[in-house]
Amino acid sequence: MATPSKLPGKNTRAVKTVGAVARQQLLLINGLLDEVSRNYLARLHREIADLIRVLEKKQAAGGFSRREIKGLEEILKRIAHLQIDPERGRRKDLKKIDALIGELQSTVERW
Repeated sequence: MATPSKLPGKNTRAVKTVGAVARQQLLLINGLLDEVSRNYLARLHREIADLIRVLEKKQAAGGFSRREIKGLEEILKRIAHLQIDPERGRRKDLKKIDALIGELQSTVERW
C-alpha cells in the first residue's frame, strides 16, 4: 500500500516564507547594485570631465609651463600603462580606473 503524502505543515510554510523573504532581499540588493553603480560611474565621468576642462582652460590661457608639460607626460604614461580587460567586468579594473583618475587629479591640482 502506498504511503500517503504529508500535508504541508508548519515547517514547510516556514521554509517557503524564508525563501520568499530571501528572494525579496536579493531583489532589493539587485536594485541597490544598480543605483550604486550608476552613481559611481556618474562620479567617475564627472571627474574625467573636470580634468578635461582643466586641460582645455590651460591650453586656451596660453599653454603649459615646463612643469605642467612634465605632468602631462606623466599623465600620458599612466594612461598608456593602464591594463584592464573591460570584457571581464571586474571590480579591480574599476578600482584601477578610479585610482588613475585620483592620481591625475593630484597631478593637475599641483599646477
